[in-house]
Amino acid sequence: MSLTNIVQLQKTEMDNPLSKKQKHQIQWLLILFLAFGFTLVSFAQSTGTDISYVAESSFVPTTKDAVKYSDLPEIKDSVKRIDNIKYGIASQPLFPKYAVIPIESAKLSNEPLPKLYHSLLKVGYGPIYNMPYGEFWIGNTRSRENNYGAHLKHFSGTPHLKNVGYGGFSDNEINVFAKQFYKKHTLSGDINYERNVIHYYGYDTTLNKLDNNFTKQRYQFINPKLQLQSHYTDSSHINHNIQLGFYNLQNLNREAENNIKLNAFGSLFLNKEKLNINFLTDFYNHKQSNDTLNNLIMVLNPSFEAKGSKWHANVGLNASMDNFKNTTRFYIFPVINASFNAFENTIIPYIGVNGGNVTKNSFRSLSQLNAFADTTLKYTNTITKYNVFLGLKGNLSSNTSYDTKVSYAQYDSMHFFVTNYAGINQIYNRYNVVYDNTTLLTLSAQLKYQFKEKLNLQAKGNYYLWKPKTLTRAYHKPDFDITFSGIYNLQSKIIARADLFFMGNQWALTQASDNGTTVLKPKQIQGWADANLEVEYRYSKMLSFFVRANNIANQRYYRWERNPSQRFNFMLGLTFVPF
Repeated sequence: MSLTNIVQLQKTEMDNPLSKKQKHQIQWLLILFLAFGFTLVSFAQSTGTDISYVAESSFVPTTKDAVKYSDLPEIKDSVKRIDNIKYGIASQPLFPKYAVIPIESAKLSNEPLPKLYHSLLKVGYGPIYNMPYGEFWIGNTRSRENNYGAHLKHFSGTPHLKNVGYGGFSDNEINVFAKQFYKKHTLSGDINYERNVIHYYGYDTTLNKLDNNFTKQRYQFINPKLQLQSHYTDSSHINHNIQLGFYNLQNLNREAENNIKLNAFGSLFLNKEKLNINFLTDFYNHKQSNDTLNNLIMVLNPSFEAKGSKWHANVGLNASMDNFKNTTRFYIFPVINASFNAFENTIIPYIGVNGGNVTKNSFRSLSQLNAFADTTLKYTNTITKYNVFLGLKGNLSSNTSYDTKVSYAQYDSMHFFVTNYAGINQIYNRYNVVYDNTTLLTLSAQLKYQFKEKLNLQAKGNYYLWKPKTLTRAYHKPDFDITFSGIYNLQSKIIARADLFFMGNQWALTQASDNGTTVLKPKQIQGWADANLEVEYRYSKMLSFFVRANNIANQRYYRWERNPSQRFNFMLGLTFVPF
């Protein structure tokens, strides 16, 4: 092959690269060629002259021991044996302990206090019975040292009731009060003056034409009082409340009554029990045109008070002394009161028994009960021999509470009003007082509902079962009385007040003709209902207007046998803050 052909062949090979299979073939050919060449050289040396070479070196070859593995496999346990195991119960807390981070006490922001005013004036007028009305309050504002003020009131009317005479009246009152605050005590005092004028109406105007001054009666009452009350927070101190009062009551007949009253109350904790001691001294001096009476009543009432998480008890003694008309009587009776919170303030039964109480039937108390009572009365104290009661009270919800009770009591010399048919004027428009021993069974219930300051509802009722010993009937004691009251506040702009009264039948002792002879017989007085409504509109914080309606049903009912009530009447007025 020529050189030119070889060069062309190489170019051709360069231009045409060999495939992978061709490359492997060429590599095997070269290996075979080299092996064949090495065999020829080795064979040529073995057939020629022997040549010996000696190579000197300091290298000493050594061979390491072989590591042999056993034919038996070794089993390695993955569970480690724990030595010195101690068995026992280790006390560990159920909940892990953690560091409590203290919370900073909350701080109230300085909210502005509502502004207080020094005075308030309330005036009104009822056109039907010519009834002017006015009331005024004045006093200081907030103070940590003292509190003082005064209250004045006037309310009068000139009603001419059909066929029963002139029933004009006038009620005036002045009250001045003051309080001084000390670190642990409060000293307070007040003077109350009342001037009340009534007319004894209730006579037949077709038979009698009487001058208004002839039926007029006036009561003047003055009553200064002092009080010292402690405010100890330490149970080791004796908390006390001492009240000292005096009053003088006079009328147009120059009859007068004076009273001095001291009431001292103290309480002290002995361990967990509380010792209460109440001491009362009540002295009356009554001057009539034909007699003078003195009466001293003293009462000592010690008691122990204890309570637990669900119960409360008060056990004591009531000891009374009554010195009346130079005769002294003593009354001692145990006092027990207990209550038990059966279920979360929802069901709280309570029970109690007391007695030995002396109630003074005085000139003041009887004239307040019946303004038409005669001025010359027979006075006898009422003794509560015993009074046993059982009740159930609680909260039906956060807004509703209830109280039900049944009681049974026995009284000596309970007072009853009857028409005075022995009066010298012979018009029978005044009432006398008779006394009799009696028992009384009372069933009472009360229900209250209050929703914030928006709505306040209250219902209460009493059922009475009188059983006099000598009298045929319990005169002028109603069978029952029921009262519904409600106040509705509409965004402090419109305030509505409503009252609904029900009174059951009652009996009176009246004159009747029996075969031409005048005798006294019981007469039943029908029960009655009365509804009153008042609506106030607050124009601003300093000015408001009101309208008040009384006896909306326009009934002529009788609380006392010969004295009917006024019919429907209303009053318009306003309330104003002068300064």
